[in-house]
Amino acid sequence: MVKSNSKGYTLIEILVVASIIVVLSGTSLAIFSSYRDDKTLGNQVTLLTGVLELAKNKATAGDVSLCGNNPTPYVNGYTVTVDDTNLTLLPGCTTTSPTPINYPIPTNIIVPTFTLRFDGQNYQGGTRRFSIKNTTTNKCKFVQIDETGVVTNGDIACP
Repeated sequence: MVKSNSKGYTLIEILVVASIIVVLSGTSLAIFSSYRDDKTLGNQVTLLTGVLELAKNKATAGDVSLCGNNPTPYVNGYTVTVDDTNLTLLPGCTTTSPTPINYPIPTNIIVPTFTLRFDGQNYQGGTRRFSIKNTTTNKCKFVQIDETGVVTNGDIACP
């Protein structure tokens, strides 16, 4: 009589467990990648919203901190410019060369090219809405500034 007293796992059991781990890992990576791309889009929307608010607040306050060390600096407003690669905040210094603040735009994010101007009173323009698209996930969000200078953002269907 042969007594079987094995204390290990069979090859089939090990293969089943390994295949379950591989499937779960692949699913986790796909979910993480999608989350990361959504976060990139959200971060860009938050950045644009924040820069527009910053420009409005600095212009209203007459902030000259980006105008250099001239003893009598004066700022006549702030401009926000977006091109293919950068989001730029530029003070309108009248006495010195201004120091722009540049924020790079990730390559998979598409933001329309535009320029907005804020003077010492408030935003100078009508209501404008900018669609921001993540080309990797094909998802879009918007940033809107109304004629009173209130900046909002949210989700939008991609065109």
